[in-house]
Amino acid sequence: MKLMIVESPSKAKTIEKYLGHDWHVIASVGHVRDLVPENGSVDTEHNFDMRWQIMPGKEKQIKLITDNVKKADAVYLASDPDREGEAIAWHILDILNSKKLLGKIPVYRVAFHEITRRAVMDAIEHPRDIDSDLVDAYLVRRALDYLIGFEISPLLWRRNLGRSAGRVQSVAVKLVVDREREIENFVADEYWSVAANCDTAKKSFNANLTRFDGKKIEKMTLKNKSDVDNVLSKLKTPFNATVSNIEKKKVSHKPYAPFTTSTLQQEAARKLYFSSKKTMSVAQKLYENGFITYMRTDATNLSVDAVGEIREFIKKNYGDKFLPKSPNVYVTKSKNAQEAHEAIRPTHFDGANNELSGDEKKLYDLIWKRTIACQMTNAEFDSVSVDILSENKIATFHAVGTTRTFDGFMKIYTEDKDDSDDELDTKLPPMNIGDNVNISEILPEQHFTQPPARYTEASLVKKLEELGIGRPSTYATIMSTIVDRKYVEQDKQRRFHPTSGGWVIAAYLAKYFADLVDVNFTAKTEDTLDDVSNGKIKKLNALNEFWDDTKTMISGARDVKTTDIIDNINDFMNKHLFSDGNDKCPKCGGKLGIKLSKFGPFVGCENYPKCDYTMRLNSTDEKTNEQNKNEPKELGDGISFKIGKFGPYVTDGTKNASAKKYNSETITLEIARELLSGEKKKIEPIEIGKNPETDKMIYFYPTGRYGAYISSNRVNVSVKEQPDLDTAIDLINNKKTTKRFRKK
Repeated sequence: MKLMIVESPSKAKTIEKYLGHDWHVIASVGHVRDLVPENGSVDTEHNFDMRWQIMPGKEKQIKLITDNVKKADAVYLASDPDREGEAIAWHILDILNSKKLLGKIPVYRVAFHEITRRAVMDAIEHPRDIDSDLVDAYLVRRALDYLIGFEISPLLWRRNLGRSAGRVQSVAVKLVVDREREIENFVADEYWSVAANCDTAKKSFNANLTRFDGKKIEKMTLKNKSDVDNVLSKLKTPFNATVSNIEKKKVSHKPYAPFTTSTLQQEAARKLYFSSKKTMSVAQKLYENGFITYMRTDATNLSVDAVGEIREFIKKNYGDKFLPKSPNVYVTKSKNAQEAHEAIRPTHFDGANNELSGDEKKLYDLIWKRTIACQMTNAEFDSVSVDILSENKIATFHAVGTTRTFDGFMKIYTEDKDDSDDELDTKLPPMNIGDNVNISEILPEQHFTQPPARYTEASLVKKLEELGIGRPSTYATIMSTIVDRKYVEQDKQRRFHPTSGGWVIAAYLAKYFADLVDVNFTAKTEDTLDDVSNGKIKKLNALNEFWDDTKTMISGARDVKTTDIIDNINDFMNKHLFSDGNDKCPKCGGKLGIKLSKFGPFVGCENYPKCDYTMRLNSTDEKTNEQNKNEPKELGDGISFKIGKFGPYVTDGTKNASAKKYNSETITLEIARELLSGEKKKIEPIEIGKNPETDKMIYFYPTGRYGAYISSNRVNVSVKEQPDLDTAIDLINNKKTTKRFRKK
C-alpha cells in the first residue's frame, strides 16, 4: 500500500478518487506540532533551539498516521505548497523518524497547486525532498512570533495594557489608529467649483470652469463665496459661447490581472461583502474539492496549459474579436512572490459548476469571470474633450465625454462599481470648432475637503500589501485577530475604528517598541523571511539580527514605571479623549486622564481616591460593547433595569419582570411598564440593512412563535440575538429550503 498524507479530510477524499486501490490518503488536519507553550521553548542562548510538542487534540491524528505508516510500502507527504505546508511535512517526517517507524520505507515530498487528476499524478511522478530553506523560513517566523508573545505580552498583562502584541497585527492596529488620528486632526478647507449649463441644438450638458481672466482654475483656486461672486459678476446668464477646441482620442482599458490572495479578498469584500476570513474559508473548500488552484499566492501568472484552455473557451463562446492575437501576460508586482506558481484560477474553464451553491458558487463565479476576462481583448472607448469660450473671452469651460465602443473583457467582468477607476459612459452631442453654445445657467457649488476614509478590510489588506507587510497566508488571520482581540471594531459600513484598548496598545508600542510597529522594520522582517526561503540568508543570522534589536527594546521597557507609561499614553490620546480641550474633572476640578484596569481603560480624576469621578470610554462601534449593554439603569418613576442571577429584569421595588430580550440601551420606561403589567404590545421589527443580492431590507424580530428571527423577501431564519448585517446577509442567502417546501 502507498500512503499519501495531506492536510484536510475533504482534500484526502478528493485525491483518493484519482488514485488506484493500492493507495490510501489520510489527513493531518493542519499542523500537528507546535512549540511548548511555556517560557524557554525558544532558547535564545543556545542557537534558538526549539522544544516541540504534539498539539492538544492531535494525538488521534498522529496515531492514525503512525498506524498507517506501519502498513505502507511508501509514504508521500502532500501538504500545501507553501511555507506552512512545507513545515507540516517536516514535522510529520520528524515525528516518524523519532518513533523509528520508517526503516527502509521511502518518503517523498510531493506538491501540487491544483487538485486535478493530472496535477496529482504529475506530482507523484516528480517527487522531491523537503525544502530545507522553506522549513528554515517557517522556523524563523515561528520563533519570532513566539519570542514577541512570551517576552512582550507579559509586559502588557501586568499593567493592563492589552492581551497580546503580534509582529504583524500590531502594525495593522497602528495603521487603524494613525488613520483615526488623521481624521481627528483634520481641518476642512472650503472651496468652490463653477459649472455651466450648456445648450446646443441637439443636447444639453454641463461643463466645468477651467480658466478665468487668464488664470487656470484648479480645485482650490476659488476659496470662498467672494471669489465665486467675482466670477458671477462677469458672467451674466444667459450668454453666448463658442466651441474653441475639440480633442478626440481612442482609449483602451486592459483587463485586470487574475486574482492573487490579496486582490481576491479585496474584490470579495467589495462585491460579495465577505470578510477576509470568510473568503479564505470558502476558497479553501473550493480548492480542496478540486474547483480552483491553490488560494494562497502572490503570483499573477498562469500556466501555459491554462492560458491555452482559456483562449480556446473565449474563441468558442465569444468569437475571434474578443481573443487577443497573443496571450495577455501579467507581471507579478510582489518582489518575493514565492508562495505559489500561479494566480488563483479555476481548474477547468467550461463555466461555473452546477454542483456548487451558496457562498462557494458566488466566489467561484467571481474567480471564473476574472480568469476568463484576463485573457480577453481590451475594452475600447472614444474620448472627446471640448473647450467652450465665453463671448467676452474671459471664461473657458471644459467637458469630457466617454463612450464605450467595444466591450472587450467587460463583456463578462468589471471591477466593483465603487472603484474610483471605473469607466462610466458620458456622452456629449456632436460638435465642431466654432459652433455656438448657449450658456443658460451658471452653477456654483460649495465644497469642503474631506478627511481620509477609515480602512475597510479590503483597503487595509491593500495597504499592508503595498507596505510589504504580511503574506498571502496571513492577511485573513491578521484581520480576524485584531477584531477578536478587541483592538478594532467595524461599523455598519464595515470600516475599522480603534477601540479604547487599540488606542492604549498603539500608544504603548509606539513609545517603547517603536521598531516593532515601524512599517519599514516589519517589511524588512518579511523580506528577511523571504530571503531565508530563497536560501539567501541563513536561519541563525536572521534570528540573531531580529533578536538583537528586540531584546534591547524589551530590556528598556521592563524598567519603565507604570506612572510614566500612563503619562505617555495620555499625551498620545489627549486630543482623542478631550477633543474640546477640556480635561477638567466636573466634580473637583482636577485633571482627567486615562486609567488602566483589568476591565479595560477608562478616564479618571488625578485626585483619586479623594475624588472618585470616572468616565467610561465609549465604543465607537454602532453595535455597542457588551460591558455597557449589561449595566444597571434607572428608567424613571422608581423603575430600574438590572442584571440578576437569571439574566436581565426590570423592577419597581415590589414587583420584578424578566427582560431577557433587552439590554440597558434598548430598554425604555414604556417597555418596562408593559413588562411589569404583563401586557403585550406588538413589537416593531428592527431594520438591519439591505441584502445586496435582492436589494430587500432584512428585519430583526425580537419575538416570534419560535423565538427571535430575521426575515427578508419571505425568507425567515431563527437567531439567538440581533446579528450584524454581514451575518444576516450570510444567514438569509444561504438558508436551505426544508423538505416540506422543496420543489419537486
